[in-house]
Amino acid sequence: MTRVVLIEQYFYPDGWGGAEIPRDIAIGLTEAGIGVEVVCGTDQYAPMLPGSALDPTTHGVRIVRIPRILPGGIRRLRMLRVLWFCLWAVPLLLRRRQSALFMTQTNPPLIVPTVALVAALGRTPFVIIAQDVYPEVLFASGVTGADSLAGRTLARLFAWAYRRATRVVVLGSFMRARMLRKGVRSERIVTISNWATGALRREHGADNPLRVEWGLTQRFVVLYSGNIGVGHEFDTFLEGVRRAALTHDELSVVFIGAGSRLDEVRALVRSIGIERRVMFRDFVAADALPLSMGIADLALVTLREGFEGVIVPSKLFGYMARGIPTLYVGPPSEVMEAIATADCGASCRAGEAGAVAEILCRAMESAEQLQRWSENARSFYARHLSRELAVRQYVDLARTAGGRG
Repeated sequence: MTRVVLIEQYFYPDGWGGAEIPRDIAIGLTEAGIGVEVVCGTDQYAPMLPGSALDPTTHGVRIVRIPRILPGGIRRLRMLRVLWFCLWAVPLLLRRRQSALFMTQTNPPLIVPTVALVAALGRTPFVIIAQDVYPEVLFASGVTGADSLAGRTLARLFAWAYRRATRVVVLGSFMRARMLRKGVRSERIVTISNWATGALRREHGADNPLRVEWGLTQRFVVLYSGNIGVGHEFDTFLEGVRRAALTHDELSVVFIGAGSRLDEVRALVRSIGIERRVMFRDFVAADALPLSMGIADLALVTLREGFEGVIVPSKLFGYMARGIPTLYVGPPSEVMEAIATADCGASCRAGEAGAVAEILCRAMESAEQLQRWSENARSFYARHLSRELAVRQYVDLARTAGGRG
């Protein structure tokens, strides 16, 4: 029988979406009769309330936690925490390399070559779930150049790991093209979309206590929920908001989350004079998503040029599952494809602030269009993107890849 070892730095009871995806996979595999053991860290990115989510251990999942090296928040000496996790993982995986299938996401990125190396030593089959494509994320972010010594070294290292993997899971067609350019064989690439995490109900309307608490009862709310990071573009959207607000005083924007560009976005809001229309709130745990998502009349996804196929903002799936129409600003990508196919919102390119303003005005003026987008989003998600569909694909993948070294 296939035995799967999942390697994840953040895992239950973490409420971050990147930790809930492997939790759902682990539970789905055990329910299909596949033994699962999770090697994970002790730090928590967004801790859940006790008892607020499915406990994978009650489904037979065994969890082995790597001890914490440092006190304090996870952003303190983050690279040292990553190195500690990867080094500790090596002996744990070496003891588990027989009769097992390794499975890891690309977070933290260094775990990918680490797992590949241990798998090579034990001739163990392994699966990489490419939530992001490395080192292209680093190149697009400007951390290092593709032509630098570090860039060339990382490119060779990650390409070796991806090409050696028994299977590489990608999130869409643009990411698949990236993997093909790395030399990963077509038959080894499997496309499995991410899905919405947390409770999928949505408490929309004036009865939502957050609308009352945050003074949004008479407002049209555009919600951005998630990482405010280097891979996301905000200048075009915020200028579009400024223009739309000239004729629609009811417009408000709520950012829920944090990230490396948070201070920059705050400064941009001040510089263009829309402070009274924009509020910022910290991350909420998955169990609070019905309230936070419920404040939205329209949701926002953005992507910077150069990040298409490198990252796929999974916030889109959370919006679609809850029937929230979506505005996308960015280059052609998996997000633009999904919105167009489902007809659940509108898209425009970076720099098209006038188009953003037009979309916002049209949304505020047409309740019928918003309703149609909402129904289309929920229907498309249920038919093509649900957790149940994706987990079944992971079960099939584990059974297939588990027999291939």
